[in-house]
Amino acid sequence: MIEIDLGGISPLKVIRNNLGECTMFYVEIKDLGDFLIFAFEGRANYVKIMRPFPGKWSCDSALYNPQGLFLFDLGQGITSEALRTKMEAIARWG
Repeated sequence: MIEIDLGGISPLKVIRNNLGECTMFYVEIKDLGDFLIFAFEGRANYVKIMRPFPGKWSCDSALYNPQGLFLFDLGQGITSEALRTKMEAIARWG
């Protein structure tokens, strides 16, 4: 399973759900709002970060949803600083 460091983000709430093909995290951040983080494990570990969306939250729906940003583990793990940078970019979209 992918280890995601959420400590540096200081979330108000974290809900973790293993969906089989991926692990979903519902994260509430004080200044940025609510986010979904879908963590995928394979040849390259990666996450997709996005705002909550209507409908069923599944691994496939996260991948095919055009909103959100990907973050790839290139050997240093998925860090809280990298996650926060992506979340801040999404928050600027509105």
